Amino acid sequence: MTRIILDVDTGIDDAMAILYALGHPEITLEAVTCTFGNIDVDSATRNTLQVLEAAGRGDIPVATGARRALTRPYEKRGSRIHGANGIGDVVMPDPQARALDTWGPDLIIDMVRAAPDELILVPVGPMTNVAHALMKAPDIAEKLKGIVLMGGTIWHPGVPGIPSPVADANFFNDPEAARIVFQSGARVTMIGMDVTMKTRLTAAMMADIAKRGGVAAGHVMQAARFYLAAYQAQYPGIDWCALHDPLAVAVAHDPSLVTCEAMQVDVECAGTLTRGQVIPDRRKTGKTVPNALVALEVDSARFEEAFTETLVSV
Repeated sequence: MTRIILDVDTGIDDAMAILYALGHPEITLEAVTCTFGNIDVDSATRNTLQVLEAAGRGDIPVATGARRALTRPYEKRGSRIHGANGIGDVVMPDPQARALDTWGPDLIIDMVRAAPDELILVPVGPMTNVAHALMKAPDIAEKLKGIVLMGGTIWHPGVPGIPSPVADANFFNDPEAARIVFQSGARVTMIGMDVTMKTRLTAAMMADIAKRGGVAAGHVMQAARFYLAAYQAQYPGIDWCALHDPLAVAVAHDPSLVTCEAMQVDVECAGTLTRGQVIPDRRKTGKTVPNALVALEVDSARFEEAFTETLVSV
C-alpha cells in the first residue's frame, strides 16, 4: 500500500485528487491537511470534509493549516476557475465532522515522525503547510518516503491571470515556501504543468463517471462542469480540462506514469515578471547536484483510464 498525506486547497481538482486517493485499492489516505489557494483555508477545510463525507470516509483526519503565504497576505484569485465556494458552486450537505484541533503542519510533523520512511506527502496547493513543517522540524525531510508535489512548469506556459507568464498558481501563491521545500533535502518529485496539461478530462468522461460512480463522484463531476467551462473561457477551442492534482496522487503510487529528469531546481521569489517561476539548473558540470525529479512526459492514456476507473469506485 502507498500511504499518503494529502495537502490541499480544495478546489475542484483537489476534490478529484481526494477521490482518487480514496478509490484506489493500493493507496491509503492517512490524513488531509488544508491550506489557502483556490479558496480561503476555512472554505478549503469545509470542502474537504464535505467530499470525504460524501464518499463515506468522514473518519479520515483533517487539519486546517496556513491561512496565508509566508511573506504576503492571501488574495483570492480562484473564483473564475473553481467557483465562489471552491467546488464549482455545487451545494453539498454541511459536514458533520470537524477538523482536528491540531494545526496542519504539526499534524504532518507528528505523523511523519511516528512512521519514518513510510509516508509520502502530496501537496497540491501552495507549499506553505509543508514549508512550515520543514522549518519547524527539519528532521522530517529525511523521514518522509518522499514528497510528490503539484506545481511549477519548465517549458509549458504558466496559468493565465497572473503576472508571471511561466508560473503555475501554486508556486506563484507562495514561491518562498516552494523554495524551502526544494532546498529541504527531502526526496522531491515535481509534477508540473509540463505533464498535467497533457492529461484530459472531457465532458464524456465526466458523464461516464457520474453515471457509474457514487454520490461523491457525482458531486465532483458536477463541479467539473464548471471547471471545464472555465477552461474553455481561458483556452479558446479547448474541449477538456486538465487533471493537475489527481496526477500527483497517481504518481505517488505509480512513478512509472511519468518520465522524469533529475534537476537542480530553485524558485524565483522576487522578480516582477518571474515570481513563482521554476529556475532549473541543468548544467552538467559535476558541481550541479540535483534536488528534485521533474516530470517531463506522462503516459496520459494509462492515467486517464486509471482515473476514470478509480473514481467510479468511490
